[in-house]
Amino acid sequence: MRRPDTVIVMRRLLTTAGIGIALGAFVPILLLAAPASAHAIIELDGVSAIAGKTSGMTLEIQHGCLPAQATTSVEAFVGRPWRSVKPGAVPGWQAAVEKLAQGGWHITWQNLGTPIPFGTATYFPITVGWPSKPGTYAMHVTQQCTNGTSYDWNQQYGPATADTPSPPLTPRPEVHVVAPSH
Repeated sequence: MRRPDTVIVMRRLLTTAGIGIALGAFVPILLLAAPASAHAIIELDGVSAIAGKTSGMTLEIQHGCLPAQATTSVEAFVGRPWRSVKPGAVPGWQAAVEKLAQGGWHITWQNLGTPIPFGTATYFPITVGWPSKPGTYAMHVTQQCTNGTSYDWNQQYGPATADTPSPPLTPRPEVHVVAPSH
């Protein structure tokens, strides 16, 4: 007859072995899928985007261009409702902002050093004057690569169809701006 503590130890060993086998099979699939699942992401760092107010956000580019290429610059375009944008400093990058004649803003970050390799995420802080009205607002992002190609992160979300995956391979980052609480 086995002692109860021996049974518990054996169950833990079997469970740990099972998890190890499952991870061993699953991790290669994740690594193969990583390029297709990367996005340009807006992160609010736990602070809501409040209509008519100013706060920070981070634009994250999850990877360099392709395994044999690297990122040389990133551009972000926002429309007329965005009241202001001010990019924060990113070591090794130079930022420029242009107010567009038709309204809105164009931010460019130019890499000043070694281009960002494929497996490396890059974070771009921005101080934003949020639109005056609550709603969902988009940021069109373009990632330029060493060979002259680019990723255009601007596809709208929608349900999957026979010809279109959901989310799309290059989804447009969006932010939900909420009404101020009174």
